[in-house]
Amino acid sequence: MFKVTVSLSRPEAERLSALLSELEPAPASAVAIEEVSKTVWRLEAFCLEEDLAHGVASILELEHPGARTAIVELEDRDWVALSLEGLPAVHAGPFIVAGAHELARAGAGRIPVWIEAGPAFGTGHHGTTKGCLEALARQAAHGPIGRVLDIGTGSGVLSIAALKAGAVSALATDIDAESVRVARENARNNQCGRSLRLLHAAGANHVAIRTGGPYDVVMANILARPLVSLSRDIARLVRPGGVVILSGLLTHQEPQVRAAYAGQGLQLIERRRITGWSTLVYRRPRPKPGRDGRARPAPRPASERAGADA
Repeated sequence: MFKVTVSLSRPEAERLSALLSELEPAPASAVAIEEVSKTVWRLEAFCLEEDLAHGVASILELEHPGARTAIVELEDRDWVALSLEGLPAVHAGPFIVAGAHELARAGAGRIPVWIEAGPAFGTGHHGTTKGCLEALARQAAHGPIGRVLDIGTGSGVLSIAALKAGAVSALATDIDAESVRVARENARNNQCGRSLRLLHAAGANHVAIRTGGPYDVVMANILARPLVSLSRDIARLVRPGGVVILSGLLTHQEPQVRAAYAGQGLQLIERRRITGWSTLVYRRPRPKPGRDGRARPAPRPASERAGADA
């Protein structure tokens, strides 16, 4: 494993992080940005091979002339898990997300979510996960959450939190088989039972996802590009009056994601920004009653109208 490091301004760190994350095939297995000072942010890219690391360094130097990149070889260890060891408990609304040791010291009045450090994304420390948890808590405060779909579940933290906040059931999916394995272990630790179903699947068009809908809450904490490409499927999966919680996008990527979901007829009702990452919350409008008091069908999304008129 090789790590490429460069110090940049926050806008440049966000821009180049998004660029590396969206490249196909991706030269970096993981990309992270961290605030060093008020004016300096550090971008770190982790690559499996030295050639890939040099490729990433070249991209960064080409995109930001004058950037001083550094490449170091890491020991063959589980750096994701090691980087999470010893992290403090995360408080997000009523939720406290932590390992067993931290939860044992937690006070009463919180909703505990037991997540140990591991190779799957989603311990609550990242701004995207925390933003989703806070948005989920706000929805739970307004009434029952109902049935939940969690796309790109990672560690399963969002689905587990939803169930502990009163959701009737949750279907959690991920494109990565290892993440599904970790999420299944976390589900057992949190005694989710049959209320949480885990599925190894890509996207949102799997037959089990379609037949399980519509959902009261759909969550997708992934990346900006797949959020845009999945907008039509996600809009179809949420019931009228239901809520969609999206994250995994940097703040400067909001316009493209917002345009995609507005085009599906969803209404933006909340936006959260944490350390350069955005969480967007949408609601699917309920059909408006006609003059006879009966509900009229909601207007079709712009994308569907365009297809029909073509």
